[in-house]
Amino acid sequence: MTGPTTTPAPSRTRWSTGRMLVIVTVALLVGMWVYVLYLAFGPGQQAPPDRVADPTFATRAQEICDAAHDDVGQLPPAIDAREAGERATIVAVANQRFTTMLDDLEAIAPAGDDGRIVREWLDDWRTYLGDRADYVDALRSDPDARLLVTAKDQEQITEFLDAFAKDNRMIACATPIDVT
Repeated sequence: MTGPTTTPAPSRTRWSTGRMLVIVTVALLVGMWVYVLYLAFGPGQQAPPDRVADPTFATRAQEICDAAHDDVGQLPPAIDAREAGERATIVAVANQRFTTMLDDLEAIAPAGDDGRIVREWLDDWRTYLGDRADYVDALRSDPDARLLVTAKDQEQITEFLDAFAKDNRMIACATPIDVT
């Protein structure tokens, strides 16, 4: 006969220092991602710094830019031009239309801080149009000329044009793709 059997006492989980560090680290990482997602998608999301406070400008600008792109879209594609001179002429006509677009946008630019931001964007656009004009001049003497875009803060100025247009929901006012 065997003696009384004893059941072993349930073992306790020990909270070692390493286990505690892993739990705290995981909790901190989860907390960090919750905060990041809160800032990105939740009420903590900040408006872009170049967003114009009054959406009236953006709405009207979208219409003006859309009309300009429609007009330029009626031109033959510059990329399909058989000769550099023909391409230069097409781009020059498009440049004239974009210049008119900028004049129209300048006429509706808001006042105050919004106006300052809009005018800086329009100045960048005029710089880009200058690059396009230089391209037209280069094409007249070099059939292999390339459109060279001015740098701003170590990026192409078109990055700033496109970011402003995107941030203000004026996609038609982004960099035109008629040259490529």
